[in-house]
Amino acid sequence: MGGIKVKSKGLGAILNTFSIFFLICQFKLCGAGGNALLEASGSDGKKMTFCVYYNNEFQHLPSSLDKTVPHNLLDFSTSQGCKPSDFNSSLKFENSAVAVSRGDCTFTQKANLIEAAKGKAAIIVDDKNSSKIPIPGGNASDYHSTNITLVIISFNDYQQVLQLSGPVVVKLFAPVQPEWDGNMLVIIFFSTLFVMLGAGWAAYNEAKLMSRSLDRRDEDMKGKESSEPRIEFTVWVVAVWFIVICAVLLLLYFFFDVMVYFFIGIFCLASSYSLYQCLLPLWSKVVPISYDIPVNRLPCIKSKIKLRSFLLYMPCLTLGIFWAVERHSKFAWTIQDLLGSSFCIYFIHNLRLPNLKVIAILLVLLLVYDVFFVFITPLFTKDGGSIMESVATGGSSHSKESLPMVFLVPLLGDNALIKCRERAYSLLGFGDIIIPGILLSYNAVFDVRKGTRMLYLICSSVGYFVGMLVCMVSLVYMNSGQPALLYLVPGTLLTTVVIALVRGELKQLILGSHLLGENCNNQASVKDVEEGDANDSQDEEEVNLIN
Repeated sequence: MGGIKVKSKGLGAILNTFSIFFLICQFKLCGAGGNALLEASGSDGKKMTFCVYYNNEFQHLPSSLDKTVPHNLLDFSTSQGCKPSDFNSSLKFENSAVAVSRGDCTFTQKANLIEAAKGKAAIIVDDKNSSKIPIPGGNASDYHSTNITLVIISFNDYQQVLQLSGPVVVKLFAPVQPEWDGNMLVIIFFSTLFVMLGAGWAAYNEAKLMSRSLDRRDEDMKGKESSEPRIEFTVWVVAVWFIVICAVLLLLYFFFDVMVYFFIGIFCLASSYSLYQCLLPLWSKVVPISYDIPVNRLPCIKSKIKLRSFLLYMPCLTLGIFWAVERHSKFAWTIQDLLGSSFCIYFIHNLRLPNLKVIAILLVLLLVYDVFFVFITPLFTKDGGSIMESVATGGSSHSKESLPMVFLVPLLGDNALIKCRERAYSLLGFGDIIIPGILLSYNAVFDVRKGTRMLYLICSSVGYFVGMLVCMVSLVYMNSGQPALLYLVPGTLLTTVVIALVRGELKQLILGSHLLGENCNNQASVKDVEEGDANDSQDEEEVNLIN
């Protein structure tokens, strides 16, 4: 059976060990429902706009500011508003928006008491230490019995409202949230591009391997095979991977504040190393310097390395560290996306599973994983949210950090509700690119071996594109986060199987028999192939396809 042989030193060994954990991040987010805006105006003309949460089952709000009715704000936020005596006051409640604190009674009870006092809107001030603001809800009878607007505002935002000079006038409105944004097309295009680049790179290396005859280096490498570790990607290994991925996701859910920094550090190292690997083939041609830095000339480096490699890797590592330091800056998303794209491309190019059977089992397991943690876990969690979304956004974390293993794509549309989002981005997890990319990489190698003019790669790439398109359509019409693998796995796997059935090559794909020919006896290093045109030897890491 085929397998992957990894010979790594130093950093490469660490990154290969932890890179599988990045596959847990497969999620997509859309704008939250139940958002509205509150504009507060002071007597001095100063205006401030805040995001509030409301349920249109109680009462619909106008969609634009010019259609709103202004209400005088009455501050009863020191009271919970759960009994009529809380509203005994000489103040006039008519046409007023009454603010009360969140307390022991239901939202509907507060709203009904304010309505009985002739108030027109109930503004519930959330708890000071609340980590997640709820959307007010109720049953059918509550919706019919309540005839005033009911919204919830965060404690900190309300404190800013109180800083305005009185009397304060508030307006409530709910702009129409666009069903789609232009960045969806950007996501579809670049995700497909990254998948094809990684698979195409694997095909290029495979073609180089086939075109090279056995030389002395190949014979030397054969002699070392028996002493090198060998990872056999069997069904059981895939099952262990699946269990580990699920376990890590659960650990992130329960211990997010601790583990998030671990993953930030791993991402910094893994992505900078991947960027180095992606640039190395071009760098080898631009800077054809073969000078080796002597041993022990550099701190913490105990082996001989090439000056050319050192000059490339240090800027890549510096960029990764710079991102880690400035990850909360407004421009950090550009660096994160650059590092993430190089990680995905390198991972797809570098990881090759032995046959379609193993790949199909992996994809189906991760499809089940994706659907379960997005759609099923809300039935078990206390807050009714999915574990996947909680991990993606940081959940109830107090660290205000988020996992970096996602692409951040800024929203391109102009919408007032953008202030209701913690980040003005759409997210795409690395796993939504890497996992289908493993299949596309396998197809690309099969195309090279069989001389099919990249038929399988092109068709499965089209399947990936269509899967992403369907995912975005579902995102719009369901207005909720979607497990992308639900669409990407069928789009790529079924396309591959159908093409193989038509061509009568399904058995070869399933068993990986195209790897058992004469050409596969060439045990050439992938890095040697990448640098073969420059006649250079490998630098730090060798990843060899073996049989």
